[in-house]
Amino acid sequence: MDLARADHRSLSIDEFDARFDRARPRVRAVARSILGEQHADDIVQDTYVAARSRLDQLREVSALDRWLARIAENLCYQALRRSSVHGRNLPRLLEESPTSDLALREMIERLPLRERAIVVLHYGHGYSLEEIAGILSLSYANVRALISRTRRRLYREWKEVDR
Repeated sequence: MDLARADHRSLSIDEFDARFDRARPRVRAVARSILGEQHADDIVQDTYVAARSRLDQLREVSALDRWLARIAENLCYQALRRSSVHGRNLPRLLEESPTSDLALREMIERLPLRERAIVVLHYGHGYSLEEIAGILSLSYANVRALISRTRRRLYREWKEVDR
């Protein structure tokens, strides 16, 4: 079967279920980076239901992981909008982090959502900048610039706390 033609075919429900199981950790990482640990499993389940019901909208089977991550991201942002207490009710994203340095954790938690998601996905979950660009639907150059700027800001703040 020609690879180009194979990519435009539809996934069966069984194929989708198997591929979703493999993509589940990535979807969970996206949800956890935006909403925190306590809501990640709900977003994963909501992503599964939404994607399965819209499977006919998937244009390329090879883009399934990015498509799922984007659905999860959109569901997270919808949940944040519904909560109406964005700033006061942000989760403790790094609550299970091996680091015991609360000052650093608090600095990361105060970052704007997009910058926090990039930092947590890259340093907390090990995603490459290219993968993060795909997950968050940003250009690679934008992700690279954001993480560089965020690292400098965190370093300056860290030095001020360290004094």
